Amino acid sequence: MEEKRCTGDCLKCSMQQQIYCAAQHGHVIFERQRALEERLDRLAAAVARLAPPGDMISPVFSDAQKDSGAENRESGQL
Repeated sequence: MEEKRCTGDCLKCSMQQQIYCAAQHGHVIFERQRALEERLDRLAAAVARLAPPGDMISPVFSDAQKDSGAENRESGQL
């Protein structure tokens, strides 16, 4: 019996083959999602060990670039 290879063009396959492939793709995606969630949990735990919540420095400053910015002049001067 001749072995068929996937070309990626699902329209060339029968409906039964398309359903089988969709189920296989869904299973693979489910396993990858589980692995990604585990990695994110480990990463979050590692970050939490580095700095407890609330101790991290916020890079956002409300007074950034008020004066002497890109225009090289103080505000109010034209």
